[in-house]
Amino acid sequence: MTNISRRDLLKNLAVVGAAGAVAPLATPAQAQTTQKRDLVVAQGGDIATFDPHMSTSANDIRVSFNVFDNLVSRHPDQKLHPGLATEWKLEGQTTWRFKLRPGVKWHNGDPFSSADAKFSLDRTLDPAAKVRVSTVFTSIDRIETPDAATLVVHTKKPDPLLPARLAFYGGQIVPKKYLESVGVDTFNQKPIGTGPVRFVSWIKDDKAVFEANPDYWAGRSDFDRMIFRSVPEAAPRIASLLKGEVDVITQLPPDHGERVNAHPSTRVVGALYAGLYVLAANSKVRPLDNPLVKQALSLAVDRDTIVKELWRGRGIVPNSMIAKGDNHYDASLPPFRYDPKEARERLKKAGYRSEEIVLETTVGYMANDKPMAEAVVGMWRDVGVNAKVEVFEYSVRAQKNREKTFKGLWWSDPTSTLADPDGMMWRLLGPGGPQDYWRHPEFDELGNAARFSIDEKFRGDAYRRMTKIFLEHLPWIPVVQPYEDYGLQKHVEWTPNPNQQFEIRRFNFKFRRA
Repeated sequence: MTNISRRDLLKNLAVVGAAGAVAPLATPAQAQTTQKRDLVVAQGGDIATFDPHMSTSANDIRVSFNVFDNLVSRHPDQKLHPGLATEWKLEGQTTWRFKLRPGVKWHNGDPFSSADAKFSLDRTLDPAAKVRVSTVFTSIDRIETPDAATLVVHTKKPDPLLPARLAFYGGQIVPKKYLESVGVDTFNQKPIGTGPVRFVSWIKDDKAVFEANPDYWAGRSDFDRMIFRSVPEAAPRIASLLKGEVDVITQLPPDHGERVNAHPSTRVVGALYAGLYVLAANSKVRPLDNPLVKQALSLAVDRDTIVKELWRGRGIVPNSMIAKGDNHYDASLPPFRYDPKEARERLKKAGYRSEEIVLETTVGYMANDKPMAEAVVGMWRDVGVNAKVEVFEYSVRAQKNREKTFKGLWWSDPTSTLADPDGMMWRLLGPGGPQDYWRHPEFDELGNAARFSIDEKFRGDAYRRMTKIFLEHLPWIPVVQPYEDYGLQKHVEWTPNPNQQFEIRRFNFKFRRA
């Protein structure tokens, strides 16, 4: 395929919109008001689970971080703030003491206490619980609850990142008494948290309804109900925004930015994603068990064209497994390069014999997931790879995630939960992690050592060596670090969080009212 035809392919795959335009982050909001009492959000896929320890997917965490609270909260300013813990301090090198917020109640009226916090963290470490966040708190040795308002966490080694870990995946606190009494299945059907919204109902593949918690410790949210709608296709999602049927849409395609900004009642807001869009690889299956094949696949991807045509410039080409903006991001590394000739050479060197390579994708789990999949497979076929796209439902993707049964490659959007490689790359790719499809002894040794070190120079050196190993073996094939854009009604005042949390507490969300 020539460069011209490849560009044509990408243009055809992109949703028709403001062709060639780079969507600005926002336009000045005109003085528009509303009498609305319901917040309606349309996202690209349904909720797979309400149990916050069973998913790290964006469509789930937009909800779970509002039904549940964490001990520590990371706001859109990317700073850590008090949550269910009002203060914390390090005693010695391995003991963290947390003072818990008094007077907090679960949605069913039960009091929140340190027993709930201990139960929640212990649950993430229990192999029998089979949670999706089992690698988050492996630095913890034991937890004590001297009284109902105090939690003491002892770590195996120094862990300066523990408060940051508590602010994201796995750190959501669940109710010990309720969960133990009703069981995991009922808890997932009727979740109870301490967060700003309470679960009301869920109709699969349609909508989930929540009501504002009138007794929320940080103040009642500025709406009566929050409704999440599942709208996988971008076109109807955008149409519902422009018609005024919804207040917020997620995963706004970049080529629609000008259209949304030009509409009299809507606008665009966005942030550079604190993570990457990658093709995760099952390196246990042939021919992906051969690093040369994955290197060839990476070299065959024209990322600059993908960013230009599908993202309208609203993204950057990555240079490693560490996202720009993270600690230890190495700006001296060149972006992933496009070299189809070298890709063919590495396939030949690998002894590739036209084995089929499958790229599995959803429609709307990530912005541009299906168009990017089709573009990438076209590029792979150009260099002689027998590749195909298989489309599956979001629920199937969630099941494959749990069971680790992906056929070959699939889209993943690893989020940097700590603004540090430990919270993204190591959390997912480390031994026993959600994407443990590949192991390398030195990579594992360095990642584990960096996790426990308080010496940032050592950590930086470790991640540089791990990057070299990563670039050789490519357990992920990073494609883009995009801007995450949202479409909003102008009567909505809200700031996006780069880590995909959908923060609707009073400090970050309100309707502009007459």
